[in-house]
Amino acid sequence: MDGFLDNRLDRIRAAGNYRELAGSVDGVDFLSNDYLGLARTQVQGKLSSQSFVTQPRLPAGAFNGRITGATGSRSISGDTDQYHAIEQMIARYHGNPAALVFNSGYTANLGLLSALLKRTDTILYDELIHASCRDGLRLGMAKAIRFPHNDLEALSELLANGGRPDGQLFVLTEGRFSMDGDLAPLAEMAALCQQHSAHLIVDEAHSGGIEGEGGAGLVAELGLQEQVFATVITYGKAFGAHGAAVLGSAALREYLVNTCRPFIYTTGPAPAQWEGIALAYERMAALHGERIVLLRQRIQQFREGMAAAGLSAALMNAEGPIQILHLPGNDRVMAAEAACREAGLLVKGIRSPTVAVGEERLRICLHGFNAKEEVEALVGLLRAGFSSSGGWGLGGRSK
Repeated sequence: MDGFLDNRLDRIRAAGNYRELAGSVDGVDFLSNDYLGLARTQVQGKLSSQSFVTQPRLPAGAFNGRITGATGSRSISGDTDQYHAIEQMIARYHGNPAALVFNSGYTANLGLLSALLKRTDTILYDELIHASCRDGLRLGMAKAIRFPHNDLEALSELLANGGRPDGQLFVLTEGRFSMDGDLAPLAEMAALCQQHSAHLIVDEAHSGGIEGEGGAGLVAELGLQEQVFATVITYGKAFGAHGAAVLGSAALREYLVNTCRPFIYTTGPAPAQWEGIALAYERMAALHGERIVLLRQRIQQFREGMAAAGLSAALMNAEGPIQILHLPGNDRVMAAEAACREAGLLVKGIRSPTVAVGEERLRICLHGFNAKEEVEALVGLLRAGFSSSGGWGLGGRSK
């Protein structure tokens, strides 16, 4: 009955794109998005007094253990006053009027875009946006036009052309891009959007928890909350939890509650997930300052080591925790991943079609908890691999 699936799987294998779930893997973590190590941290005692105006606290009686399941969608039975209080805390932390929590970052992007975008609307999007954003664009049915990555001139020209007079004009980008590791020029983009009456949407999956005071994100760091129509903060990366929130105006929150199908027609987060999100903000507020210093030290060490190894030309110019090493060819990049894993160093090979053919790369995630010796070992292995004449090496060439 399912023989056709075997045929399809054979074609995936032949293209070098077959994936398997690895299960438990031992090794040094240069793989996960837990940049600050908060997913493996417990806060001991109460938070110290800090300068945050919106110091997060768990609402009294939020989790009394009587109900452990979600019980239903939030529009039916899966909602409580405590959940609203947590959303208010989230909004204040990031400097926004309102927030709405979703089960995951994927669902947040899918729900936000599919609810907002109508056939008469036009949305301009960076060519490197997340897959979840692309899926949201498909469901939204607006006219979607991509622009070259972080290209302000191209964006300006597209904005000047405008959209339909009977529709809205949107711009979609990420704060920090997951496959290149670089930041969007948000201040300039926000100015262009204001000039052309466009609504700016920012996916902060990889900048939330890193940029800004207390990890409030790039939008908050630049003070752009009033100029950004919607911001998506996810919790499965630097925050060390699970879920996501859409930040924006009170009207945006009400609109999503009333029109967002991935929000209305799904079971809401269980109490344990809400508790995890609230505790993630406590950890972030308490530990961000010290952890971001450690992370920046490891980033500097890695980039200086790669420069000393003569590999700067293959390394993308990004100063954040996501470091990209170009290694064209699916077979070669997977051979490099396997060599690192054999040495106990866990990195991720990114193949086409996830990235364009010829743009295959090793994606290396640095963390504040990585030891100096671990980074040195990784740089040494990469140096040896690139200088070898066989296997995945480039015969001494950096590109």
